Amino acid sequence: MSPFLLLAAGGGGVSALFFLSVLAGGTGALILAYLAPLPLLLLGLGPGFSAALLGGVTATAAVSLVANVFAGIAFALANLAPVLLVARQALLARSRQDGTLEWYPPGRLICLLAGYGALLIVGAAVLVSDQEGGLEGLVQDIVSGSLAGLATLSDAVDPAAVQTLEDMLVPFFPALVVGIWLAMTVANGALAQGLLMRFGRNRRPPIRMSELTLPGWAPMLLAGTGLLALLADGTPGYVALNAALVFLVPFLFGGLAVVHAFAERGSGRPLLVLVPFYFLLLVVQSAIPLVVGLGLIEHWAGLRAKLARPRPPSEDV
Repeated sequence: MSPFLLLAAGGGGVSALFFLSVLAGGTGALILAYLAPLPLLLLGLGPGFSAALLGGVTATAAVSLVANVFAGIAFALANLAPVLLVARQALLARSRQDGTLEWYPPGRLICLLAGYGALLIVGAAVLVSDQEGGLEGLVQDIVSGSLAGLATLSDAVDPAAVQTLEDMLVPFFPALVVGIWLAMTVANGALAQGLLMRFGRNRRPPIRMSELTLPGWAPMLLAGTGLLALLADGTPGYVALNAALVFLVPFLFGGLAVVHAFAERGSGRPLLVLVPFYFLLLVVQSAIPLVVGLGLIEHWAGLRAKLARPRPPSEDV
């Protein structure tokens, strides 16, 4: 077997192993499942699209054989397809007049991933359209069953609190799942790029978060789905609402770009600002909408451009 085929097959095998770790249960297994795209992204951003495709097909086949065909389809939709999208678009470049390369904008790539996530919600709604209650009814059953299972673990759980949590989750649950998936895909992509740079195997130059800019059409996706959510009832309105929330995720990264620009503006190390900020964001999730709002403001006000300062590549975060 050639080194290329061995590398691709090995990466696919590791990705499948991470994905199948959820069968063992436990928090550690869940973390490994979140890292399932990482080996494929290392292939896609390193050797290239062909390696990611071969590794992804290998991983999908392995998951299908070990678990079942439906698990293989889930792996392909949640991991293989976005990895191939990232591998293809992230390495696109064109020459400028001065001879330098202009790489595909990361902000546009994030919007494409958000669009793919919204399509997954639409596809799920179509697949279960013949069931009672449609997608919302299915989500209701899933959330209700999951919370009921958690409530049985302790007699101290208040049934009223469980019902309140269920009422809060059901309207936005598809967007929550897709939003977490999108954030983890981007995080895995950044980790893969960082690892490749560490070993000198990266094909694309470093990406500075403070320079991330969303495309001009990003608000139109949000406005279109938001308007449909206001006008439509039933399943179309439910799907449109969740799609609109997914299209808010790119503005979360726009807000993070502003924070990075602010951190880089000072004379000290940016990590002194960024590490406490990200820790706070993980602990206090209610701060996330504020960062999204900052991203919306940035899109029209250009806060990032006013805060950012030129820095040598060695200082990239």
